[in-house]
Amino acid sequence: MKNIALAALALALALAGPALGAEVLRIGIGPEPETLDPHRGLTLGAGRVLQELCEGLLTRDASGHTVPGVAERWERSADGLVWTFHLRQEARWWNGDRLVADDFVRGWRRAVDPATASGIADLLDGVDNATAIRQGRLPPEQLGIQALDADRVQVRLARPLADFDMVLAHRITLPIHGPTLARAADGFAAMDQLVCNGPYRLAGHRLHSAYHLVRNDFYHRPAAMAAVELVVSDGPEMELNLFRTGALHATSTLPGAMVGWARQEMPENLHIHPWTLLTYLRASPNGPVWQENPAFLEALALALDREQLTAPSQGRAVPALGLVPPGLWREEVAGMVQESAASRQQAARAALARAGYGPNRSPPKVEILHATTEPVRQRVVAIAAQWKQVLGVETDLVGQESRIVAQRDSNGDFSGFVLNAWVSYAPSYALAPFVPPDMAMPADEAGLRALERKILDSHRIIPISFGSSQRLISPTLRGWRDNVYDIHPVSRLSLARDGSR
Repeated sequence: MKNIALAALALALALAGPALGAEVLRIGIGPEPETLDPHRGLTLGAGRVLQELCEGLLTRDASGHTVPGVAERWERSADGLVWTFHLRQEARWWNGDRLVADDFVRGWRRAVDPATASGIADLLDGVDNATAIRQGRLPPEQLGIQALDADRVQVRLARPLADFDMVLAHRITLPIHGPTLARAADGFAAMDQLVCNGPYRLAGHRLHSAYHLVRNDFYHRPAAMAAVELVVSDGPEMELNLFRTGALHATSTLPGAMVGWARQEMPENLHIHPWTLLTYLRASPNGPVWQENPAFLEALALALDREQLTAPSQGRAVPALGLVPPGLWREEVAGMVQESAASRQQAARAALARAGYGPNRSPPKVEILHATTEPVRQRVVAIAAQWKQVLGVETDLVGQESRIVAQRDSNGDFSGFVLNAWVSYAPSYALAPFVPPDMAMPADEAGLRALERKILDSHRIIPISFGSSQRLISPTLRGWRDNVYDIHPVSRLSLARDGSR
């Protein structure tokens, strides 16, 4: 009955929009985005929609690399603190209004304004005064961005940043259409209000179904496809069924339990690629007294066998010994190597003894807060089993909804550890969740690597695994390039002329 219902949904999708074929590209984006407000949207789905509708000073190409967007060129001062961007003369909003430098000033100021309550505004903390503004100590007007004239945006940084160009391609830096914001206030991103400047216009939206996009004729680089459907689904199982019925050309993910099946049954469609997702354990800042015992934290970190935790039975992932996902450093160096299980377990027991625990004093019980999804549950059960086997440590597992876990992690409202995940697009952003909000990020890559080492040596953050994107891609889809960011602008995709599935 479930498969029949899904097939019926696929048919309804096909009938609700233009006929499926070479005319319409249909891409899965996962669950319904909570908002299209670029400063308030936190989900991957929101980012996937906004990257098609809007464009910042920089954008991303088919390989996920930063490339010119609204800014056709830019230069930096000798000290790296001042960036000046020259906007395209032809840059326009969907309605034909000219896009000017003040539109970026307006957007960035709103992003860091505490009244906006953005969950991602810390991405702009490298900009002069951004942190103080977010904390309510300065007004938004003192942010280090100004319009030199209609065609030039100047950004002042608080310090040189090794990866600022990556931040400039993020939705937090998008411009905002002034007349719409003035008319609709915080409702400017509503479906019937939104005016943006990207390769596609929002032509329709069916809640929990799909976003219908049409080519924006004002955009400086015409999209290959005239019409696109960004299809919403309740879960990866639904996307899998939609793909199999021909209602999708690409899924946003694949059920972990179905990867082996897909390797056998759909090898030409299966794409698995490393992704910038880090799964980690974080010790509570307000936890029990054992968390103030560095040797005990070290024992817990050493006792984990990440190879086992990332085995196919535990999902598709790779062991993580660091915090910055591979592929984000500009210059890759030899990675950290996990020692053999025997030597690692010996070191873990030695650390446990230094912590004051052993045959005559049992170690304390540890709690892990985690999401209740089955893959996560399997992961924490395996972690608990390893701690018990190697150290004799008992673990209480506390499962809650994913959104509650994320909120409690952000607020430090948990005892023991929390198992959570973080998607990043630059080394500084990969480290951002693990440093105090008032701490300045190092200005170069060497400093960032040293900071990563310092965090790891504290053992209060224990990396578990780096993720991988898992998608099904139609052989008729052209222009798809697997990349570490798992970013695939639809405007750079097309369908084979002989039609689709």
